[in-house]
Amino acid sequence: MRELPSQEELQQAWEDLCNIHGQYLEDHGVRIPGVNRYNQTAKSIWLSVLHYCKNEEVHKDFISKVCQRDKPGLGQDQQVRHLKRDGWYLVEDARRGYHRLDPYQPSPEWETDKRRRDGRLDAQTFGELQTVYGGRCATCGAEAGKPNPRYGKDKVVLQQGHKDPSKPMTADNIIPQCQFCNRAYRGDYVFDDKGRVSHIADVRPVRKASKRVQRKVWEWLKTRFSSLF
Repeated sequence: MRELPSQEELQQAWEDLCNIHGQYLEDHGVRIPGVNRYNQTAKSIWLSVLHYCKNEEVHKDFISKVCQRDKPGLGQDQQVRHLKRDGWYLVEDARRGYHRLDPYQPSPEWETDKRRRDGRLDAQTFGELQTVYGGRCATCGAEAGKPNPRYGKDKVVLQQGHKDPSKPMTADNIIPQCQFCNRAYRGDYVFDDKGRVSHIADVRPVRKASKRVQRKVWEWLKTRFSSLF
């Protein structure tokens, strides 16, 4: 394994990366830690190391060692892949644990999500919203008018899925869902823009859970609301 870069080298890499971000990535909404020193957050260290090792694959263990040296208290297994959630174009070999940063363009997935977010804001009708999602169920991906591969020959009909049942069913609180997903999840869960469950919206899922899970929920609630017991 190569020698760890010095703090001065990483600070220079961080300042250079901040300038690149401002020129190429800021307009795309790619997020960067708002810090002056590279070692103020875990992510700023990750980015500084990756940018220092320009165009080279860097193992996450190498980045973890820098984190432990320059910001004591951080864990030994830094999950560098999470940078993709902020829009960074990270080429990775997940099996081997290697990462390479391209700082001049956002990740393709981020751009796709951005177009979808922008499309959601512009959509005036449910038909337009369906177009934003490619005529597919946001949750399972089944295509409208075709048989759902999970449910046999019944053709998919897209319905207005209620993202957050606790809020009014307005244009920004709707996702297209096939009749199967809409029926299965109705009223019990809150969904994000990608059609994934983010949290429960009702007590029913807890009632349906096993006693083991219900006990875990109960133990958490006792801790969460300890002042009431």
